[in-house]
Amino acid sequence: MNNQMTWANPATAGIMGLCTVVIPLAMTNLGWIEPSPLLIGWLIFGGLVQVITGIIEFKRGGLLFATPLLVFGFMLCITPAFGEIVKIWIKTDAVSAAVSGVGFLVVAVYVAAFFIACGLVSWFLFTLVLLLDLGLWLVGFAGAGVLGAGAGTIGWYCLLIFALGMLYMACALFLNEMFNKPLLPIGSPLFQPGGVPESKNVAS
Repeated sequence: MNNQMTWANPATAGIMGLCTVVIPLAMTNLGWIEPSPLLIGWLIFGGLVQVITGIIEFKRGGLLFATPLLVFGFMLCITPAFGEIVKIWIKTDAVSAAVSGVGFLVVAVYVAAFFIACGLVSWFLFTLVLLLDLGLWLVGFAGAGVLGAGAGTIGWYCLLIFALGMLYMACALFLNEMFNKPLLPIGSPLFQPGGVPESKNVAS
C-alpha cells in the first residue's frame, strides 16, 4: 500500500499571498489609501501563505519558486509588518527608513538572478520580475537616502504593476492546470535549460 503523500502545486496560493501584500502596500505608499492596522494583517498572513507554499515547493523540488516565496514572505512581508506596527500603533518613526531601504536592496540583489531564471518559464514572468527588481532598487535607494523621494514613488509604481501582473499569472496558472490546457496565455520561455550539469558528466 502506497502511503506517500502527493503535494499539489502551491504556486497559485503563494502568488496570491504576494499580491495581497504588495498591492495594498504599494497603494499605501503611493498615498492612494490611508495606513490602517488591517494592513498589518495583510502583511503577516500574506507572508505566512508565501512561507508555507515555499516550504511545500521545496518538498516538491520546485527550487525556482520555493526560494523567492520564502525570501519574499519573510523579508518583504512579515518583517515590514513590524515596521507598520511601530508606525501605526506605537506612533513613532523609531524604525529608520534607511533600515528598510537596505533590506530592500539586499533582496534586489537576489531578484536580479531570479528574474533571469524566470526566463526559463515565460517572457511575461521574466518581464514582471524585472519590474519587481527595478522597483526594489528604486525603493531601496530612496529609503537609504541615496535617491530622492521621486525615485521611491516610481519604484512603488513598478511594484504595483508587478503585483497586478502576478495576479493575472495566478489566475492563469490555476485555470490552465484545472483545465489542463492554456486557457490564459503566460508567454513562451525566453531561454532553454543548458547542458547536463558538470557533476553528472563526471559521474557518467
